[in-house]
Amino acid sequence: MVTARTATIINDVEHVEVDAVLGSRWLMQPDAFQSLTGWTLKPEGLCRGDVCAPIYHRDKVLADGLIDLQEAAPIIGLSVVTDPDRGVAALTASAPARAQEMISLQAPDFTLSNLAGEPVSLHDFNRRKVLLLAWSSW
Repeated sequence: MVTARTATIINDVEHVEVDAVLGSRWLMQPDAFQSLTGWTLKPEGLCRGDVCAPIYHRDKVLADGLIDLQEAAPIIGLSVVTDPDRGVAALTASAPARAQEMISLQAPDFTLSNLAGEPVSLHDFNRRKVLLLAWSSW
């Protein structure tokens, strides 16, 4: 029996710590998957509001009541890359969805700390033009 351990999922705006069973698959609790993606596991499939994505191969997506992140993500239109050995996964919108976002020129909302340590969100600027500068040492 493999036990759950703390793992990190990086999405578009944050790093999320989850308990996951890692090995040849990346398995996580349905409530953690819902919190991360907004999609709920129901008998009819993965659902968000009135929209449900059917799960045709349940044994690939589910194991002992846990959701396989790598198998479930494409069903709901997300792309995922996992490294079970290091306990890290990256989860983002699919290429077609990302392309549509680029065409619309709408940046996703996010919150970061300013130099004083206070949180600032993109939506705080309420339709004003914003210049974003990003820098990283890596």
